[in-house]
Amino acid sequence: MKYIDLHIHGGFGTDLMKADAEKVNDLSVNLKKQDVCAWMPTLIGDRLDILEERVKTIAEAAKYNRGADILGVHIEGPFISDKKSGVLPKENILPCDTKFFDRLSKYGLLLRFTVASEAENALDFIKYAVKNGGTVTLGHSDDDGSMTQKAIEAGASGFTHLFNAMRGIHHRDGSITKAALLSGLPCEIIADKKHLSAETLRMIYRIIGIENVVLVTDAMSAMQSEAGEYDFCNKKVYYNGETVEYQGILAGSCLTMPKALHNFCEVNGLDEKSTAEAVLKNSLKMIKREDLFEKYI
Repeated sequence: MKYIDLHIHGGFGTDLMKADAEKVNDLSVNLKKQDVCAWMPTLIGDRLDILEERVKTIAEAAKYNRGADILGVHIEGPFISDKKSGVLPKENILPCDTKFFDRLSKYGLLLRFTVASEAENALDFIKYAVKNGGTVTLGHSDDDGSMTQKAIEAGASGFTHLFNAMRGIHHRDGSITKAALLSGLPCEIIADKKHLSAETLRMIYRIIGIENVVLVTDAMSAMQSEAGEYDFCNKKVYYNGETVEYQGILAGSCLTMPKALHNFCEVNGLDEKSTAEAVLKNSLKMIKREDLFEKYI
């Protein structure tokens, strides 16, 4: 079976906000050993000069990559809600600015941004990014669903870690989570049974079906490393052998793609081989690279 991970901040001791090109390549090699055929390095939203240096480094690694294919760069923020930032640094949150897209796109990598639909200038940013070959997924949002729908109409192509860091479900109120479940668009799922309970994983499958499930790890540097203290999102976080936390808040994960697939299939009674193929296809659909399906399947 083969996997694509569209949301990963690091692993095997490597933090993508700090790694040089060789370390990025080493991570790519280690991911390939886990049968990850392609991935999208994920960066924490920050100042433009910092993100540009990071994207440049990843582009350098991609030139001589000897591991899993680097499909582009996923930038999680800085255009998010301060009410649903999770462990992402609140001090880095900014209004949406197309200057970020212009500067970062010059390195030749597909750009994907996670954006809160209610962020300032979000709709204009989404339209601009999509028009110029980028992709936008919605997340880290406290929206009641109304702006989410407008963001979908503007060109957003999916949702970042469904349920996590987004307004949840109340039976009388709208929310981005409800809008995501009803959208017909791909949704990232962190199937570690911690970010989402087994019951929630079953509910998601019953509602959206396998055709919109995108399994991701949201893994950080402690993945496949020892328990202990790590730096993540400008914070000291602790990996206890199962979860990574900061003051009781989940801070990424140490999940692997094979384990994510196993967990999702186990709780839903699904065949792993056919599910893996469907999820791989959904991942490419989210970033509008369906043309690569035959290459990876």
